[in-house]
Amino acid sequence: MPHARKIQGTRILAALLILFLGMLCPGLASAQAVDSFTVRNVSVDISADNVGVARDRALAAGQRQAYDILLQRLTASSEWSRLPKLSDSELENTVLDVGIDQEKRSTVRYLATLSVRFKPDAIRRLLRGANIAYAEWRGRPVVVLPLFRPESGPVLSESPNPWRDAWRGGAAQGVVPMSVPSPEQTEGTVTTAQAASGGGEILAAVGQRFNTQDVLLASATPVRLDGGKVKLDVALSGMGPVASPLNGSRSYDGDVGETLDMVMRRAVEDIAKSANDTWKNGNMLQFDRQTALPVIVPLQGFDDWLAVRDRLTRSTPVRTYEVAAISKAEAALILHFVGEQQQLESVFQQNGLVLSWASDHWILQSVATRPNTGFR
Repeated sequence: MPHARKIQGTRILAALLILFLGMLCPGLASAQAVDSFTVRNVSVDISADNVGVARDRALAAGQRQAYDILLQRLTASSEWSRLPKLSDSELENTVLDVGIDQEKRSTVRYLATLSVRFKPDAIRRLLRGANIAYAEWRGRPVVVLPLFRPESGPVLSESPNPWRDAWRGGAAQGVVPMSVPSPEQTEGTVTTAQAASGGGEILAAVGQRFNTQDVLLASATPVRLDGGKVKLDVALSGMGPVASPLNGSRSYDGDVGETLDMVMRRAVEDIAKSANDTWKNGNMLQFDRQTALPVIVPLQGFDDWLAVRDRLTRSTPVRTYEVAAISKAEAALILHFVGEQQQLESVFQQNGLVLSWASDHWILQSVATRPNTGFR
């Protein structure tokens, strides 16, 4: 049996090398769009001769505002001066749809809060055409545990928890999705007392529960200052390649007239920006650098192959892949990716894959995880 397996592995490796040299089978696996191409909480306030004209102008202005936010979200600040400028008709061609979350109107004025979804492929084409590197995300979300520490004692899943409301209110927008589980979802996994005591084992348990490597415990303590001002002290404890760089303490001083809810929203926006900036710095897709990499994927059955395929689809640098050979025990693939291999390995790690070198070939393996719980 070991001899037969060695022959089988040799045949698969040979088939992989032949396909890699000849590129004979262009079977493609396309990448899926992610939520980073949606911009929420876009505020518009337009007056005109009548409300119909005001509404049309407001929707157009909101789309342009969302477009600017999106491109700055995806790219490095050093590239913002070179971002593509679009006419109204060109801009409309990049928009998938516009949602009106809230609206108010008079006879001559229109106010609204919008959500704008863009066509991912259209935005990608614009940035590639301008030769601007950008970052995307197809990994699992960073799960955030918002622990609020008022004088009355810590709260996590209990209500009210205004700190949790700030996180769930859409302030944490960006390339990196940061999601807060509901109290029902955390039941049986982490208690308020456990979260308050901290500890890596708590983060690991939450990561297993929601099938993600990244968990962030965000502990916020409100402080009342003289003059009616408020202050928010935040301690961050993260696990995983995206969340762990956020570790540390931050303080947010409120201005005169700024409520605690406003300060908490500002804190969430700042933490999300830090996560996005860190991710973008190491994961910009350089489309002028394209590489083909042959890999062997050990398998334990068809379900294992489906899991690997899903994780490959989530790995943004992998633009396509080709199946050279596949059996119950192994698959031989050609990965076509952009950027540096170090970036590829980082994205693989976020998606539960490990790339390593054997004696004469690359091996791509799954990291053992519990089944997906359906958390979004």
